[in-house]
Amino acid sequence: MKLLLDEMLSPAIARAPRDGGDHVEAIKEHPDWETLSDPGLVSLAVGERRAIVTNNLRDFRPLHAELIVSGGSGHAGVVFVPTKFRLTKADAGGIIAALGAKLAEYPGEQDLANRETWI
Repeated sequence: MKLLLDEMLSPAIARAPRDGGDHVEAIKEHPDWETLSDPGLVSLAVGERRAIVTNNLRDFRPLHAELIVSGGSGHAGVVFVPTKFRLTKADAGGIIAALGAKLAEYPGEQDLANRETWI
């Protein structure tokens, strides 16, 4: 599985799994991506066959539902980050470890397609 970290997640969280050979990109690593709307981000992720990692449940849960209904374009998956992670430097290690477990659980590019999971 390839991942795309939403804008609230630090590029440092992407670097550790990427250094281990996983395909993880962060929105903040690409200035032109930072201006994308949530539907634009989903389109980018679909085009790159990346699951989106976000804590934005309010916006991405409905987008997920829209994409998987009959006739929807589908997506590569959504990984939700629970609020127990404060998205601080202190919690980065826990998020990295949890993402590593998800990458091991869903190793194939389509293993999480049209589904959601939580770290």
